[in-house]
Amino acid sequence: MDLFKNLARTRAATPIFAAIVVVTLLYLPSLMTLWQKWILWDQDLAHAIPTIGVMLFLLGKCRYITQDSQSPRFLYWLLLLGTGFSSVGWYLFEGLSISLPAYFLLIATLCFFIGASFSAATLWAILPILGLIIFTIPIWSELTGTLVKLSTLAVATAVKLSNLTVLIDGSSLFIPSGTIYIADGCSGIRYLIISLLMGYILILVNQYRLRTAITTLMVAAVLGLFANWLRIYLLVLIGYHTEMRSSLMSDHETFGWILFACLLVPAIYFAPINKSAEKIVNLPRRPGALPLIAIALGPLLLYINSTAITTKSPLQLNHLAAFKTGTQAQAGMELNPSIERTDTQAIRLNDLNIRVDLFTHIPTKQREEIVPFIGGLVERSDWSLERSIAQGQRDFSLGVYKKVGGNARTILATQYIVGKFQTEHYVAAKFLQIIANAAGDKYFGLLTAQANCESDCNDELEKLTRSLPAINIAQD
Repeated sequence: MDLFKNLARTRAATPIFAAIVVVTLLYLPSLMTLWQKWILWDQDLAHAIPTIGVMLFLLGKCRYITQDSQSPRFLYWLLLLGTGFSSVGWYLFEGLSISLPAYFLLIATLCFFIGASFSAATLWAILPILGLIIFTIPIWSELTGTLVKLSTLAVATAVKLSNLTVLIDGSSLFIPSGTIYIADGCSGIRYLIISLLMGYILILVNQYRLRTAITTLMVAAVLGLFANWLRIYLLVLIGYHTEMRSSLMSDHETFGWILFACLLVPAIYFAPINKSAEKIVNLPRRPGALPLIAIALGPLLLYINSTAITTKSPLQLNHLAAFKTGTQAQAGMELNPSIERTDTQAIRLNDLNIRVDLFTHIPTKQREEIVPFIGGLVERSDWSLERSIAQGQRDFSLGVYKKVGGNARTILATQYIVGKFQTEHYVAAKFLQIIANAAGDKYFGLLTAQANCESDCNDELEKLTRSLPAINIAQD
């Protein structure tokens, strides 16, 4: 009987599933880029496909009641306009190859479409379940840098309390028998996401009240962070007492997940359970037809309009010819962004030897962003940021880097070039690509200038700051 009851409920959810299928087919450009991220099983979104499965399962488990009630007319037109505007907004960002806003607008479009097609009450009932989609978009990786700092601080504190002979420099821990480096892969971002996801699913299954829901998410976040900190601390202890000979020092991924499971499973077991919880969703007998027109606006505009792809970047370092030293460029730090190095010049300005590097990127696909993802410019296991300098020159960021385990220091000036615009902030560059794309200037450049320091870098910093106007690339 339970089987037939579940099948009946699943059939009752067919209109909701049909709405999701319509959005999936119309918005394939965004979903295909997401799919490429989802199938990378060793990355931050490896849980995405099972999460979508859980969402569909929970939608199928709801109790759907068919009735004649509709949304108030004003609310209906508001949801309809929301569908159209979010669809056109998706087109603008997807057409400009700006993925993250396009993903959020796609989620908003789906929600507005369901509300306009059925009713506001329908949307309100299933909105928490649709919230699972947030865990499938690539926004969580933005927390990696912050989580690495938190992990370093937590582990360093634990190590000091343990009275171990350990030198801590940046994200590196030097023990007598070797070095343990807290890299981006040790940020614990996957533990945090999975822990929050499991907490959110508990909230949905048990339909917790707001206070219990917030407490559950807070406990889940703390659990995810603590699991990673404990993992790193135990690895430090294991490396310290085994002189880095334990196999866990090179193969600690499985160890981390086992430790995480030992903390997560008991937490789920002892979580409050609401056995009588059952979500009731009201569905109107006749879904509206106008939302189909509104939701098709964005995909239709994307199909009609296409922009040309730039094949050559105008950025170059020829303007530095008068300052060349004629010697090979000396690298204080070897930069390794995930884009191609175009040119390197060794120049001398204001009695200072400066190495200038230009990295460029040009989109080769219609749906590729102008500003690509750039990992760390500097290998953090070799160099740590000692201090950031208040902006001494427009459009350049300045930082002093220290050699990990040594006293060598280097000043690095960084500028992002998006079309004909320059900025010192990577986030600002992401927004500037909207204007650059609309103007047809679909090219990106990363301009860096670095100089080695002899002592405290103050003299070199003043000279490099005065040299930046001459290094800046002028464009017509």
